[in-house]
Amino acid sequence: MKSSSRFTFHSSLKKRAAFTLAEVLITLGIIGVVAAMTMPVLVAKYRSLVCTTQLKKMYSVISQAMQMSVPDGDYENIPITDGGKQGALNFFNDYMKKQFSIIKTCYFYETGCWAETVKTKNGNIVKTNVQDKIVFLTKDGFTIHIDTWDSSDYNTISNRYGVNVTGVSPILVLNVDVNGMKRPNVIGKDIFVFVLAEKGLRPAGIDRTSDEINQECKTTGYYCFAKIMRNGWTPAPEDLF
Repeated sequence: MKSSSRFTFHSSLKKRAAFTLAEVLITLGIIGVVAAMTMPVLVAKYRSLVCTTQLKKMYSVISQAMQMSVPDGDYENIPITDGGKQGALNFFNDYMKKQFSIIKTCYFYETGCWAETVKTKNGNIVKTNVQDKIVFLTKDGFTIHIDTWDSSDYNTISNRYGVNVTGVSPILVLNVDVNGMKRPNVIGKDIFVFVLAEKGLRPAGIDRTSDEINQECKTTGYYCFAKIMRNGWTPAPEDLF
């Protein structure tokens, strides 16, 4: 009799401890709702962290390399003979090339180093003129597109790229794709513009107001790197790649 009573008591406990199907479904539903609410936030934070890390690395690599490319650090005498094909080739071969770990170089009309289709931030297609440009891929995964300008083009550079230059030195414009030829290939998302002149390497838009930077970043996207820097290296959701 005692054994039977214990069996009845334990059976009763087991019955009380079980969940009904409705309770399980409700619990799973709550978990699903919480996950749906938190996952986008976690994904956005992860993407922002990855983007920030890559951008900081890219900027550090490019800045150091360009500093080493200028003899004696004298930015007023950047060794670019002119703003055309030969000037770009000379500067690349004599000074810039040795500062990077390059895995492939495309000279002028050669393809395979730069995305065939590049777009602005607002979706317009950019015609990338490569006839007098040099593009190369690095072991860090960056694609760098270099373009030389005469010192007399300083007004064009200032107006287009938002970097105040005085015309005392030839000018180098770098378009850097932080993730190589992978998508999205959009200026202001994974492609960023820098100007090398008498003040050293500077991001496009650096000499403009925050309002001007934010507005331009919504259209062409030249100023988006300056925007990210001013925001404490925290890209906005619309600037993530």
